[in-house]
Amino acid sequence: MHKKYLWNKYGLRLQYIKSREGNPWNWLFLPGGPGLGSESLYQLTACLNLPGTIWHIDLPGDGSNTFANNVEAFKRWPLALEEVADAFDHVILAAHSSGGMYALSLPSFEEKLLGLILMNSAPDSSWQRALQKMMQSSPIPELEKLDKMYKENPSNEALKRLTLAAAPYFFTEKGLEKGKALLQELPFNYEVCNWSEENFDSTYKAQWIPQNLLTLIISGTEDHLTPLSLFKTSEAFNRKNILLKEINHAGHFPWIENPNEVIKAFDEFLFQL
Repeated sequence: MHKKYLWNKYGLRLQYIKSREGNPWNWLFLPGGPGLGSESLYQLTACLNLPGTIWHIDLPGDGSNTFANNVEAFKRWPLALEEVADAFDHVILAAHSSGGMYALSLPSFEEKLLGLILMNSAPDSSWQRALQKMMQSSPIPELEKLDKMYKENPSNEALKRLTLAAAPYFFTEKGLEKGKALLQELPFNYEVCNWSEENFDSTYKAQWIPQNLLTLIISGTEDHLTPLSLFKTSEAFNRKNILLKEINHAGHFPWIENPNEVIKAFDEFLFQL
């Protein structure tokens, strides 16, 4: 497949995915990870039929959008995201996992966006406690060994082995094989993954709550990493302009196990929009 790329002045990469007539909207899809790359979103955007233009975003230094110094490039992510939101009209940001956390760290987005979709994300660092609880209740013996090896000698390949071993935490039993196939093809980037863990993850707390912006928040019913309950139990996020939707029988990448319900959730958002 021929890939069409654009870069902004901070090194953020946009990949054109597809367009459909109907509305002059720009859908910017931001992956999680970090370090996994927007390739993790291909199966999601392939199944969506949205009016306007769909773009994939890779932050500077993230995924396969590499630089001579990935960490220094990645530190520009706030400026890069704000600049790309300013560069387009009628922007709807759809952000997965940590991508959604980055979005909720930029209060300026309230005025820059037409709409916001958060997929399997969190309002604060409490998702880390959810992860620890899951790991304690359902231990994977191989993980401890691989985690030790990764910390002693971090590399893209070591991060890939660690993530593949942890796949049962991200997918349901039914979606595990398809999920592993997805992870197998991603361009792991350990440098930005480690930087975010050290400088963002543990101190993260949403810096804004959408007051008027139409917002959809979805998560799989079997996502124990970033369950929807993290938003449901937050009084600040229970607002008329914020739609909370669980995707049945799905994990951290709900379009893998239940794409039809994900499509339906996007359609409901479109109807409200």
